[in-house]
Amino acid sequence: MSNLTGSTISDTYGGVINIGPSGATGSLQSLTDGFGTTLPIQISTGEVNFTGTVSGLPSYYLSAYDTTDQTNAGATAANIITYNTTDFSSGISIVSNSQITISNSGKYNIQFSAQFQKSSGGEDTVDIWFKKNGSNVADSNTRLTLSGNPGYIVAAWNFLVDASGGDYYELAWSSSDTTMELHHDSAGINPTRPAIPSIILSVVSI
Repeated sequence: MSNLTGSTISDTYGGVINIGPSGATGSLQSLTDGFGTTLPIQISTGEVNFTGTVSGLPSYYLSAYDTTDQTNAGATAANIITYNTTDFSSGISIVSNSQITISNSGKYNIQFSAQFQKSSGGEDTVDIWFKKNGSNVADSNTRLTLSGNPGYIVAAWNFLVDASGGDYYELAWSSSDTTMELHHDSAGINPTRPAIPSIILSVVSI
């Protein structure tokens, strides 16, 4: 057990232990880690007896989207989804417009929401899958069906990955309907409403 009265202690990730005024009766004022989590403790006069550990993992994140139409390069093409805007990020970045690049090893949740549109009649399908370091990820494909002209659908799901530092991930899609595209819409009126990105991407460490 350690007498910590009159002390302020910081851990590696910004957690702070504040101990009350110096002296034998100093009291614990607060004990949190760098992410605002209250840590389990036991308190006796002038002493802090830990039943938990002052530690934590740094948080990495990315929020990005695209404000353009992304067209189909052909009936047999594998189209790679791109992003032209990053809202904010830490430890994760978009490289070469499409590569979701992880700087630090760990587990991550990659979530997306993509608006597809086609301008042909009848029913047509679009396949969407996941790539890692330029190669297709096995068993990651999903197929959706769009109907009518125009036909719309939103693809929205997530992938959990165990990444090594430097790994990059991409989303790809294909459709035999050459009118299929990732579609964005400008801001609207009556009522006033925001624009619709063609793709919205969120990535967080877990």
